[in-house]
Amino acid sequence: MTTEMNEALRRIEQKLDEVLKMAKAAPTATGTFTKKSVEDADLDGKYGNPEVRLVPSRWSGPDYKGWKFGDCPPEFLEEMASMLDAIARKQAGDPAKAKFSDWSAKDAARARCWAERKRKTQPSVADDWGGDATEIAGGDTASEGFPF
Repeated sequence: MTTEMNEALRRIEQKLDEVLKMAKAAPTATGTFTKKSVEDADLDGKYGNPEVRLVPSRWSGPDYKGWKFGDCPPEFLEEMASMLDAIARKQAGDPAKAKFSDWSAKDAARARCWAERKRKTQPSVADDWGGDATEIAGGDTASEGFPF
């Protein structure tokens, strides 16, 4: 390589370093959205069990408006979380509403965590009847004598 090329590469590297420093120093844009997560302590805290204020448009089941997250079924809470994520994403893109984006994202995380908690604590059919499904059915369910 010639000295001219070496000099040109050195200048390019210097400019690139300057650009990278400026990019790192720049403030985060208001239009950023990240999914939140919450701990169990948050769910058990003062704001961890919010009231359902909106019903997701894709939800075709019963209306849970006015219920607490902890009282709703997991399927509804999953739809609620999806809707709240979409709201948070939209709020993050609007400078006038960006400050609310974090709250909506946290409520979405709470809905997901409540759904997970409800699924872990829901008893199975076998638990309800005090045995496994084979015992409940009266034996081998694969036999020809099984009525259905």
